[in-house]
Amino acid sequence: MAKAKKMQVEKREKSATATYLYIFLLPMFLSTVLSLFSANYSSFTLKLIAFFMLLGSIKLIDIGLENEKEYKKSTIAIAPKVKYKLLGTIALTITILFLSYIVDGFSLINSIFTSIVGGFGLFAYYGSDPVGNKLPKGSGVNYEKLIKDIKEAQEKLKSIESSRDKIEDLELKSAISKATKRAEDILETIKKDPKDIRIARKFMVVYLDGVKDVIDKYNSIESHTIDDSFRQRLIELLNEASARFDRELDRLKSNEVFDLDVQIDALKQQLKE
Repeated sequence: MAKAKKMQVEKREKSATATYLYIFLLPMFLSTVLSLFSANYSSFTLKLIAFFMLLGSIKLIDIGLENEKEYKKSTIAIAPKVKYKLLGTIALTITILFLSYIVDGFSLINSIFTSIVGGFGLFAYYGSDPVGNKLPKGSGVNYEKLIKDIKEAQEKLKSIESSRDKIEDLELKSAISKATKRAEDILETIKKDPKDIRIARKFMVVYLDGVKDVIDKYNSIESHTIDDSFRQRLIELLNEASARFDRELDRLKSNEVFDLDVQIDALKQQLKE
């Protein structure tokens, strides 16, 4: 019974995609182009408007589905404030009405009926936007602050990866990739066990800032002026930090208490040198 329920959930999540809707853009695009080639400019204008209305509606639904996927995947999450799936469904319902009544010239009654059926069909297939925050109670953690910190950490990781891509030194890039992988692992661990955030938040901030400082320090120097000893020192620093944080990550996963201040102070001192 449980297995069947799990398969149903997985199947539903797998079908939660706007890909099928994007397929409808192709015949709409071809019809618009044919109107242009046949010099039917009024029809072309209306179909072009309808095409962009359809594209915008699908984009809204697509954003809503992505938000829902992140919401379901996260152990803790704030429900999306903007209901993109609902907005997209309403916009697509209006688009169907516009296509049927204005573009194709069907009667108003038939057009309204078709658009309503289409809107209900979309709602039945994609469902509503997530409602209610996934915030466990009783652990004394400020989850809204936690989610904000996680998002900031994820943005910082993207910035670090972007800076890493500018570096041509393959060995240094590899060391940076290893460090960012540890940071991603820590983020995932925090999501699964958020009660550790009071310790791990400070750990993450210093860790990410430390890696970012190393990359910025390297990128701020002209590549031809970097001697091998300086380059090697940066690589060793990153590898040492990764190994140290790897050990602390294991302890974090096992819920052991560890002295972060010692680790943080050591990393700060190394970065100043």
